[in-house]
Amino acid sequence: MEKKNVSTPVVYHTADIKEATRKAALVCYGVVDIAHREDTLRPDKRLKKGIIEDAIYVKKFPNRTFTVDVYLVLSNEVKITEALVECQKTIMYQLNKAFNKLCTRVNVFGERLSSH
Repeated sequence: MEKKNVSTPVVYHTADIKEATRKAALVCYGVVDIAHREDTLRPDKRLKKGIIEDAIYVKKFPNRTFTVDVYLVLSNEVKITEALVECQKTIMYQLNKAFNKLCTRVNVFGERLSSH
């Protein structure tokens, strides 16, 4: 009797997705840092006072795909639109490479500019 090779679906944790997103974003040209949740304009996603977390929002779907929103601090010496587009492409590529093409969308937002 032949055994069928049944593979169990791989589960990706939100923390792993956030860490991969963080690493991909921080190597992009013009990105100084990732904004903190308290700095973003999303009051529904804020954490308790005193807890500091990067503004990376992961939304998972029942079909195991996910989307990511990232709020960035950019250098004031770059062309903002070009920096955001390149960062979006880089993050999408890295996430699909790491998570078996399950990332369906990456939104990047320039939250603020840094003077350094």
